[in-house]
Amino acid sequence: MSSSPSLERRPPAPTADRKAFPVTKIPLRSFVHHRHTVLADEKLERVYSRFRELDVDFVAVCQGTQVVGLMGRKRLGFLMGSRFGFSLYSNSPARQFVLPHCLIVAESAPLHELLDAAFSRQGDAFYEDVMLVDEAGALVGLINVENLARLQTRLVAEQLGQLAHQHETLREQNLTLFRTNHALRQSRGLYQGLFESEALGVALLSPKGEVELYNPRFGELIGLDERYRDGVGLADRMGGMDRDSFLRLLKAHADRVGRVDATREYTVQVPGRQHRVFRVTTGWIHETGQICASFDDVTEQRALEQAVMREEKQRLLDTLVGGIAHELNNKLTPVLAFAEILRRKVDSDLVFHTESIRNSAQEAAKIIRQLLQFSKPSSDDAGLVDLRTVIDESLPMVNVTIRDRCSIELRQAAEPVWVSGDPGQLKQVLINLILNAWHAVEGLDDPRIVVSLEALNGQAELTVEDNGAGVPLDLQSRIFDPFFTTKGPDQGTGLGLSICFSIVRQHGGEVVVHSQPDAGARFVVSLPVRGPEALSALHMDGMSAPLLFAPAERDRRCRVLVVDDEDVLRSVLREMLRSQFGCEIEMAADGREGLAALRSRAYDLVISDVRMPKMNGVEFYEAIAAVRAEQQRRFVFVTGYVGDKDEVALPPDVPVLAKPFSLHEFESLCGPYLNEPDGHDSSDRVG
Repeated sequence: MSSSPSLERRPPAPTADRKAFPVTKIPLRSFVHHRHTVLADEKLERVYSRFRELDVDFVAVCQGTQVVGLMGRKRLGFLMGSRFGFSLYSNSPARQFVLPHCLIVAESAPLHELLDAAFSRQGDAFYEDVMLVDEAGALVGLINVENLARLQTRLVAEQLGQLAHQHETLREQNLTLFRTNHALRQSRGLYQGLFESEALGVALLSPKGEVELYNPRFGELIGLDERYRDGVGLADRMGGMDRDSFLRLLKAHADRVGRVDATREYTVQVPGRQHRVFRVTTGWIHETGQICASFDDVTEQRALEQAVMREEKQRLLDTLVGGIAHELNNKLTPVLAFAEILRRKVDSDLVFHTESIRNSAQEAAKIIRQLLQFSKPSSDDAGLVDLRTVIDESLPMVNVTIRDRCSIELRQAAEPVWVSGDPGQLKQVLINLILNAWHAVEGLDDPRIVVSLEALNGQAELTVEDNGAGVPLDLQSRIFDPFFTTKGPDQGTGLGLSICFSIVRQHGGEVVVHSQPDAGARFVVSLPVRGPEALSALHMDGMSAPLLFAPAERDRRCRVLVVDDEDVLRSVLREMLRSQFGCEIEMAADGREGLAALRSRAYDLVISDVRMPKMNGVEFYEAIAAVRAEQQRRFVFVTGYVGDKDEVALPPDVPVLAKPFSLHEFESLCGPYLNEPDGHDSSDRVG
C-alpha cells in the first residue's frame, strides 16, 4: 500500500504589532494564532485532510463546545504516513490521538501565568500550541509557541524598561543579555531568580511530605539549615489533625483525583519558636512528580484576629449584661424603696414581711452587681499594689485546697513590683490560675506548680506554670471565652479564666497562655509597672469631695423636678420626696420636657435618669447651662447602669445615685440640697 501524501507545514500567520500598549493589558484572545478545531469523534482520515488544507501545526479537538485535547500535524503525519498507518488509523476517532499533557488556559488568567505554564513544559510539548478557553470551557483559540516567545520577549522588555529610570546602566546590560539569550534559557533564569528571592518560603516536596528542595526564606521560616537539607519530614512537625490533613492533601495532589483545595493553614513546630501558623499553597508538578508548596507565616496575624474577636465577644457580653442590669435595677428600685417606706409606716406585725421584701431586693441587687463584676470588673479599691504581697497573701488561701498533694515552687522578685490595681481582684486572678493549674496536674505522680514574678522593660510578669498535659493548640484561642470549659458539667462553669481575662484587661494588662502537648502550660499575666512616686498622686485622686450643702431649717416647701422615662420610677421618687422631705414635685418623661419646665421656674433639686429616649440625662444636664446655669449645682443623676465611659461620660462633679438605692442612701444624697433654701422664687422665669 502506498503511503499517504505527507503533511507539509505552512508558514504561520503574522501577529499584529501592539508595541504602543503594555502587553499585560492586552486580552489573551488578542494573541490567538488561529481557531481551527476538529470534532472528537471525527475520523482521523478527515482530520488528516483538514491538516493538508490548513497552514497550522496544531488544531483543537472538541466535544461539542468543550475542549478535550490537542491534535498535532507532526504526530498525525507520523501515524498516517507509516506503511500501514492510513489503513490502521484512518477510521479511528480523533480523541484517541490527542497529544498528552496539552496546556489549556482560561482567558481570564494573567499573562505571566500563561507564560510560566507554557515555558515550563518539557520536550516536544514545549512547541505545542496553548489552547485558550473561556469561562464555560469553550475554545477561544490557539496560541502558538512563536507568539508565546514574542510575548515573553515583550514582557521581559517591559519589566526591564520600568527599571530604566533608576538603573540605566543595568537596564542596558540586561537588555543586551536578553536579546542574545535563547528564550528557554531566559525562562529558566527567571524561574531560578524568583525561587531564590521569593519573599514566601517555597519548597519542593515529595508525595510523602519530605522536603527535597527549598529556598532560603523557607529555611528561615521552618528552622532548617544545611545539616537538614535531605529527607526532612515536614508532616512530622505537625500535630495530629494537621498532620493527617496535610498528608491527605499531598496524596490528593499525587493521585490527581478531583479538585484539590490548594490553600490551607497548618500549625508547624519550629525549633526555638514553638508553634507557628502557616498559610500553605500547594500545586502539583507533573513533570517532576513533586508538590510545590509556598509558606507564609501568619501566626501574628491570627493572634491579632483572635484578640480582636475575643474583644468583640467581651464587648457584646458587656452590652448584654449592662442592658440586663439597667432593666433589673429599674425594676428593683421601687421594690426596695416602697419596702423601706412601708417598714417605717406599718405595724410591728408587718415589719417581718417588709424586711423580707427589702432583703430579697438587696440580694437581687447584689447578684446584679456580681454579674456586672464578671462583665466589667470595677476598680473601686484601686491603689498602688506590690505584687509580691498579692502572692504572699494568695498562696495560703490555695494551700487550703491543695494541701500536701502538690508542691508549689515560688520564685519571688527581689525588689517590690508596684502596679496600679485592686489587690482583691489581683488575688482572685492568681488564685484562679493556681487552681486551674492544680486541676491540670491532679493525678500525676509528681505534680508541680511554679509561681514566679519579675519586672522586665516596664512590665510586671506574673507567671503560673504546671507540668500537666498542656492545653491543646486548637483550644488555646478559646480558653478565655466565657462559659468555655474542658471539664465535666459538675467540675467547672467556664468562667474562671474568662474572669481572669476581664480583670487583667481592666487593669490595662493582658494574660496569655503558652503550652505544648504533654509539656505543661504557662499562663503569663503582664501588667504595667508603676513607681512608688505614683502613690501620692493616687491618694490625691481618691480623696472624697466634701458635701456642697449642709442641712438647714426649711421655711417653705422645696421644689424638686424628677426626670425619668418610667412611670413607676417617677412614682417611687415622688413618694420618697413627699414622705421624707414634704417636697413640691414636678415630673418630666425626658430631657426635653425637663428643659421646658426649667424655662418656667427654678428648683431646689433636679433628679434625672441617665438613659432616656429623645434626650438622655447627660445631654439634659449640658443643655441646662443655656437655660438656667445655676441649676447645674443642684442636680443628681440616678441610673441602673452607666455603661462604658466612652458611651456615657457623666460629669465628674455631679452626684450619682445607683439603682436600686435604699431610703437611707436617698436621704443622705438628697438631704443636703433639700435642707438648704436656694433663694428662688416660684415665679422665676427665663426670658
